[in-house]
This record gives sequence, C-alpha cells and structure tokens, in this order.
Amino acid sequence: MLTPVERGGLYLPDCGLWMDARRPKPFAVVSHAHSDHTARHESFLATPPTIDFIRIRLGDAVARRGIPLNYRETYQHGPLNIQLYPAGHVLGSAMVRVETPSGESLLYTGDFKTRPGFAAEPIEIPQADTLVMESTFGRPEFVFPPTETIQAGILNFCRETLNDGQVPILLAYSLGKAQEVLKILEAAELPIMAHRTIRALNQVYAQHGIPMPETRPLDFDNLPAQVVVMPPTIRKQIPADIPAHRLAMISGWALQESARYRYRTDTVLPLSDHADYPDLLQFVEQVNPRTTYLMHGSTASLAADLRRRGREAWSLNRDDQLELL
Repeated sequence: MLTPVERGGLYLPDCGLWMDARRPKPFAVVSHAHSDHTARHESFLATPPTIDFIRIRLGDAVARRGIPLNYRETYQHGPLNIQLYPAGHVLGSAMVRVETPSGESLLYTGDFKTRPGFAAEPIEIPQADTLVMESTFGRPEFVFPPTETIQAGILNFCRETLNDGQVPILLAYSLGKAQEVLKILEAAELPIMAHRTIRALNQVYAQHGIPMPETRPLDFDNLPAQVVVMPPTIRKQIPADIPAHRLAMISGWALQESARYRYRTDTVLPLSDHADYPDLLQFVEQVNPRTTYLMHGSTASLAADLRRRGREAWSLNRDDQLELL
C-alpha cells in the first residue's frame, strides 16, 4: 500500500519503521549523516561513523540516542531483522536491509555510489525481494566520465590557477565531497586551506581509519598560494577584496550545460557521490528484486526505462509510505 506521508524518508507502516525521517521520530534508521537524512530522533540506528558525524552536527545529546550497528551485523526490531551494508556514498553511509520472519526482504539504498572512492567504504550489494532506490541521476544523459578523468580535471584546474598567480577555490559539501577532494589533492601534494566545518569532520575520518591531508584553517585575510576547499553554502562570505581567484563547483550536476551559469562559477567539475544512470541500471540487476520503487530525482523516467527492460518498477514520487508484505 502506497499512501502519501510527510516529504522525505521512508515509512513501513505495518511494522512502524522509519528510515531517514526528516522530522523527529520515536525510532528511525539513519542511513548517513547528511542533514536531509537526519533529525533529532528519540532513538535511532546508524553506523558508528554516522553517529560520530551526528555528534558534531547535532550535538552530543542527540548522538547519545544513537544505537551503533556495524555493517552486516543484525539488529532485532520487533519481528524484523535489520542489517546495514556499505553504500559507498560517504564514510559510514549504509543501505538498510529489512527481513521478516517469513524471509520476505526489502533493501532501502538511501544515497549510494557504486564507483570506488577515497573517502567512503566500498559498496556491498545484497539481494532483496523489494528494492527502494534513490535515483538522483536517473536519466540517460547522466553518465559520469571515468574517475581518473574527473580527478585529473580537478588537479588541472588547481595547477593552472596557481600557475596563473590566482587562488583556486573548490566548492564542495563539507561531508563526503570535501574529503574526496582532499584525498585527490593529497596525492598531488598540493597545499590546502579548508573551512572549519570540513576540518571538524576530518577528525571523524581519521578516527575511523581514513586520515585526511594536513590543511591550514581558512583565513580570507591571508590567502597564500594554496588550494581552498570550502562548502558552497558559505560562498557569500568570500570578501570582495581577496586576491585574484577562480571558483569551481564540485558536483555531478556539472553534466548539465547550464550548470556553470546556475552556480555562477568559473567551472563545474563532475565529481559526484551518487550513482549515475548506467550504475543505477546495473545496481538493479545485481540486487535482482521482484519489484523496484524509486525515490528522489528522475523517478518516473527511470521506472519507465526499467519496465522496458522487463523489470517491475514504479515511482514513489511523493508517496513515501511503503508496506512490507
């Protein structure tokens, strides 16, 4: 049964289970620590890195309500068995597999990426009878270049800007995307300044076995010849009188021709922490569900493409409530 509820998150009404609810719930599973997937729940299930990120972002009082669950371990929620699997999106991100006593199973992906990266655990793909999949880039025009090409584009932008006597400023979301960029820069031994929100989250990466390169605190009053990494949400804080600089937005939406004008940057570089269109299709084949439901992004288009390929697939659109039979 699919009926509308609040926007965002997934609800299984027959067992009272929320996943990635955006409003506080008595209990929920949190797939990862991006703000559009978290809330101040009374109790929540998440991986240890996700709980540590939430401690920085929402405070220790909220983090103490977290129930840590490692990948592939089982948590009993009433009659249900819940397991978390690496989603490849950011450090600690998880896909949620729920199984009933009769053996019926559902896999909720949350945000995920199938390509290997520097700043997240490699994805692990379990099988399930029902798949609920995010489809942010679920249209055929979204095919990302090879990873090596994307990395080279980021490094070339930085080196060319520095060689021209200007400061390269990379706009990357502070959790996940920024750390991926930092590891790319580390391999090239480029000096880096990073915003404080990025530096704070870097500590969690180090605690969980992914040390980040050394960075200087971002200081707009003293910008040497270094690469600046900062979240796009604070670009309005860039003073007008800083040294000559070039801006690059780091986003999978770079594949759209209008992206550079929409973001108002010198360039847009297509590094994403989501799966592209071919990866989404391949993911469904690997999970091999009886039925696939799509959330976020190009849901209707991708569902139609999957049906043409012989798969039963439907768009949830705003219908975020799902009954697990």
